[in-house]
Amino acid sequence: MTGRAAALFALSSTAFAVTACGGGKVDRKDLETKISDFVHQQTGERIAVHCPDGVKPDKGTRVTCTTTLSGAETDIGIVFTDKGRFRITSTRLRTG
Repeated sequence: MTGRAAALFALSSTAFAVTACGGGKVDRKDLETKISDFVHQQTGERIAVHCPDGVKPDKGTRVTCTTTLSGAETDIGIVFTDKGRFRITSTRLRTG
């Protein structure tokens, strides 16, 4: 893993806000874009992030999104801290 990618692992306290779409669920594309933009700002890498559909942005909801970071499959954990607001809680290389 490059130094730029490793920097992301230490930067997980920034909070973001996402929009909700019909049924009180997260706009998945908005969530993916927010995460991708943050990684780009921190590492200089452009990545495609994939998050699950149907996520409710309720406080305490945890979600794992996936990406390829510096050539390695990576899980990005997020938690919703308030209605529509979330923060990145972890980044973990996939094993196996």
